Amino acid sequence: MAKQYPGTAITASLIDQGISFFMSYYCTGVDQPSIQSAEYQQHLSTHGFHPLVATSMTALGIAGVANLYMDPRLKSEATRWYLEAIKMANAAISSPKDVKADSTLTSVNLLSMFEATFNDNSLAGWSNHVDGAASLIRMRGMDQFSTPAGQRMYLHTVGLLTMNCMGKGIPLPRYVHDLNTEVMKHLDIEDPRNRFFFLHIKTIDLRARILNQEAFSLKDIVDSALELDDVAVNIFKDQGSDWDYDVVSCEKQECCYENFYHIYPTATAAQTWNWVRYNRIYFHDIIRNCILADFTSTPPTLVGTKYHRQLEISARTLYQLQSDIIASMPQFLHDVPDISPSRATSPTSSESTPAVKALVGNGSVRDRLPIVRVAGGYSTVWALYVAAAMPLASSRSQDFIHNCMTRIEHEFGINQARVLSNALKLKRHLASKGSIAFGVCPQYLPPDGGTYVPQQDLYKKVGQKVPEVLMEASFQAALPTVAEILSGPKY
Repeated sequence: MAKQYPGTAITASLIDQGISFFMSYYCTGVDQPSIQSAEYQQHLSTHGFHPLVATSMTALGIAGVANLYMDPRLKSEATRWYLEAIKMANAAISSPKDVKADSTLTSVNLLSMFEATFNDNSLAGWSNHVDGAASLIRMRGMDQFSTPAGQRMYLHTVGLLTMNCMGKGIPLPRYVHDLNTEVMKHLDIEDPRNRFFFLHIKTIDLRARILNQEAFSLKDIVDSALELDDVAVNIFKDQGSDWDYDVVSCEKQECCYENFYHIYPTATAAQTWNWVRYNRIYFHDIIRNCILADFTSTPPTLVGTKYHRQLEISARTLYQLQSDIIASMPQFLHDVPDISPSRATSPTSSESTPAVKALVGNGSVRDRLPIVRVAGGYSTVWALYVAAAMPLASSRSQDFIHNCMTRIEHEFGINQARVLSNALKLKRHLASKGSIAFGVCPQYLPPDGGTYVPQQDLYKKVGQKVPEVLMEASFQAALPTVAEILSGPKY
């Protein structure tokens, strides 16, 4: 049921409501970092936003409010702000100076999030926009790495481009690899987030090699996937308590898939763990499929007991990775209890430790249970989808994940969760009919042209074919003019 339209009950202006929604759902919040910290004042304070960024933030915030209240008037207002932001962004792109400005790329990122938030029909808009954002970082060149903000925006954009390329089955463009050699000089390569960044790129390049049928053997594919999986396993090794999570036992309840859930110290830790997990699902699906495919080869090449053992290991690993992703959802969905269970177990230790501090704390910012905001972590929705779409997923796990997707859509206003939920429904239907072909490298979305992506009204009006939907995750936008919205991006 839709929430009652706020009407006159909201005393603040709609603009203020949009900004407030944005800051609450898409920023790390007042606890992470504290509003007294230098990081908050430098990067999150609402004072002095560039007009283009402020307009994009407002569009995104109103879109989120519109989704929660399901009100067409608010949706129209969100669209109006979105079109205004696009108009301003096009003006910036037309300027030789502004096209390279941080504010322009920031706005591109925000407008792409608008697509993920507002579009409940397909991922096509996000897919087209991500390529436009990539063109901006290419134009920005090496100079963009001169500031920490430029480095962060680059990593953010390339992370999305990597997901875009995964959906298309292609490797990253050569220029990204060239830029990466420079950005590495500015990064702490021991930071798990940066470790994952480079792992993700290698993952997508491996998938592209397989899908494009480049000549290398099943054994080489298995060895490559195992090598990358070893990198993934060690990403969090010796990183300290900031990256540890607790496994909390609980009674069987509706919000938990099993009799436990995870508690993470920060949203960053939770999201990075799930990013690594869905990459490891890629690896072990590939390994498992290679071994199964070799069983039918004449003569087989993956011979010996080690491959039989590896088949069992990969199956167990896939179930564990799925379980871990699902176990993170109670904290994402704010279902963790107000009162503390008596004991919690860290996955890095066999010892049980009191969970009181983690769940209740002493009132200080440091000791509060962090709210892991799913709205700001769209890639978490993709990790959840991969956990349901992997070939070994059970019907029960898929049902649970479908319910999580529905809650994410209705409680956090992320319409992309509906798109992925519909994709999962179609994929399950096709799988039940035996209509999904076996392949060494699984395609987690249904085949192209699937009915889960209905025709969009904008494309109907101009008689255009809907762009192919090959994407898998969340936000980014390019910048067409209002007229070009009807004819497709200009990139």
